[in-house]
Amino acid sequence: MKNSPVKIDKETLYRYVRCRTTPEEELSVLEWLEQDAEHERLLSEIQHQHDLVAMAGPVIDELHARNRRRHFTLLRRWSAAAAVVVLLIAGGSLLRQNHRLSDRGRQLLTVEVPAGQHIKLTLQDGTDVWLNAGSRISYPALFADRERRVIVEGEARFEVTHDERHPFVVETRACDLEVLGTTFNVVAEADQGIFSAALFEGRVAITNRQHPDERIILRPNEVATLHGGHLQVGTVENADDYRWTEGIINLTGRTFAELMERFEKAFGVTIRLEREPDIRIGQGKIRQSIGIDNALQVLQQFADFRYEKDEQTNTIIIR
Repeated sequence: MKNSPVKIDKETLYRYVRCRTTPEEELSVLEWLEQDAEHERLLSEIQHQHDLVAMAGPVIDELHARNRRRHFTLLRRWSAAAAVVVLLIAGGSLLRQNHRLSDRGRQLLTVEVPAGQHIKLTLQDGTDVWLNAGSRISYPALFADRERRVIVEGEARFEVTHDERHPFVVETRACDLEVLGTTFNVVAEADQGIFSAALFEGRVAITNRQHPDERIILRPNEVATLHGGHLQVGTVENADDYRWTEGIINLTGRTFAELMERFEKAFGVTIRLEREPDIRIGQGKIRQSIGIDNALQVLQQFADFRYEKDEQTNTIIIR
């Protein structure tokens, strides 16, 4: 007898992407997704609407335990021959469930942050991720493999949930970072050939993708950078460099051109330099919330320049 189609309301889907559904509801959602490709599109829309990054999956251990308990009861009631048949049927059901989990684990979702914004995401395993402006992360809908692997372009900060059996790996075009439970910041700008990783808590192993035999272990308050294709380790000199998650832009020790690159991302504008003035700021930082005009006026106290703003093209010309 053919099973009737599974019906899922939107309220259940909203709870599903927030990881608040029961195991039974989660299984129903997986079955619903298999019925029609349009269901997958609808679920993706709901995820993006709510800026969520995780789709809860059934807890595999609970599925195994539940099946074992059911099998044990059946074995006591039925004959040995009947029990074998039941075990085969239930085993096939469990394999189908695991197959669904594997399919969901292979599906990659991508979140990209526009200029002028930064966002915080929580992955399916509880790991928190902050993405800076112009950055992108790709991650599986469900961490179903031995590794919890994500792909990053741009700048991101991670607070990784500890799971010794499932290492967390951040993949960039330059290097891979493997962690067990830690807090760190990574910058990976492939078009500019920039890579750096700063560690605040825990431990992280970095492998150079150009030279796979080159592997280093970072300790707290150390930073790794890529120079001439090789990794170098130093100390974190200024913690304010990594406070962008709080909307803070550090001005200390930056050239004018470097600051304009940061301003472009932070304020979502295009800045054209007709000349680069000298600037020296011993210690200083500003908040992103003050806006581009106030930020430039702050810099005018330390450097001699004028600027014009084209509202139509959202371009600022420095003269």
